[in-house]
Amino acid sequence: MRSLPGILVGLAVGAVVGILLAPESGKKTRKRISSESDSFFSDLQDQLQDGLDNIKSQYNDFVDQAGSKSKDVADELKRKVKH
Repeated sequence: MRSLPGILVGLAVGAVVGILLAPESGKKTRKRISSESDSFFSDLQDQLQDGLDNIKSQYNDFVDQAGSKSKDVADELKRKVKH
């Protein structure tokens, strides 16, 4: 996830340079810009969704571990109180 900003900047710079150096008509260039921007935002959305899914998974693992540890501590306290 740390490299995401660099990847995004690289994609944007590459797209701009490619468009500026392309020897195509304005109509073709506009169509390509539209297609590339759709692809870029689709990829960005996929990466963001993957990041969110990863965060949710880590959160759920943390909650499960915390709940398990709390139960263990409560059981240990009950055991000590009985003695």
